[in-house]
Amino acid sequence: MGEMSTIVRLGLVIACAGILGCSGQITGGEGGNQDTGEVSLHIVSPANGATFVRDSVGHWGELVAALNVQADATGSIVELRVENAAGDDLGALSADDLSATIELGTDGGHTLTVVALDSEGNTIATDSVTVTVAAPEPDGCHEWLDLYNLTYDLGPDRQGVADPVTVTTPINGMVHRYVSNDTPRETFFMDCSLALSLARAASHFRRHDIVEVADIGVYNYRCIGGGTPPDCPNGISQHAYAKAIDLAGFTDKNGEFYSVNDDWVIDPDGNTCSAATENDKDAFLHQLICELKADRVWNIVLTPNYNDAHRNHFHVDLTPGSDFIRYELPSDGS
Repeated sequence: MGEMSTIVRLGLVIACAGILGCSGQITGGEGGNQDTGEVSLHIVSPANGATFVRDSVGHWGELVAALNVQADATGSIVELRVENAAGDDLGALSADDLSATIELGTDGGHTLTVVALDSEGNTIATDSVTVTVAAPEPDGCHEWLDLYNLTYDLGPDRQGVADPVTVTTPINGMVHRYVSNDTPRETFFMDCSLALSLARAASHFRRHDIVEVADIGVYNYRCIGGGTPPDCPNGISQHAYAKAIDLAGFTDKNGEFYSVNDDWVIDPDGNTCSAATENDKDAFLHQLICELKADRVWNIVLTPNYNDAHRNHFHVDLTPGSDFIRYELPSDGS
């Protein structure tokens, strides 16, 4: 997730009351009021040292801390903009109330700087505050789903499923469809933990302009490789716990379908996330699934590289204590 994005991006003009040709280069420390008598700028909110929790759903569907940046300013200021510590432009404060709502998507300290610009784009005043962002601490999986604004019913009870929920789709803005159907799913049965992983995955899908995910199913009370539990020589499948989903393809906003079966080119060396790709669709699928794995959305990812049984889908699941995609993640992965 990106560090921040701004919701309001508007310009502003502040009249220089009774002063002609107001100007002046002003910089200052955190939370201070810089004033030469010609131009002044002060961040009213947030307060320096304030802490915010990532408990709102952001623009892309990730959990963010949404906070209001508001300033007081006087002088011949043409525009007020917000920057982060790296100097990245986060957008402009509103002309109506000199404020903007921004989203902070990573935990820890963040420095916010409001920069005043003159008519030539020169910086004439700045003020900064430092805030802290903390992770939410919901009490159990259902409260996590509530944070993502998911609509769901508890149950029904199914053999092997510890925390069954039936989720109303879309899930965090993402449409889901069984691969052979023409119409989207209206509801989707799974364990709560898988519902949470799909809510997290939605932000990655949306950043790649995906509007619909096609699947081959979630719940199937069976052994790995076939057979019925508890007699499972290779172990019980995560599908038996409704903690796995088989992803068959993805449709983008232009109606282009990316099929795992047709568009994924099997990597001969087995190093899925560091392998060279053959074409645009192959590259798209590799980037997407490796990005999801690197963000630990799922613990296990089996691609067509794994074996013939996975030629037409990505199997992704939440096997406890596992961290696996084909053979290995690249050395610089997570």
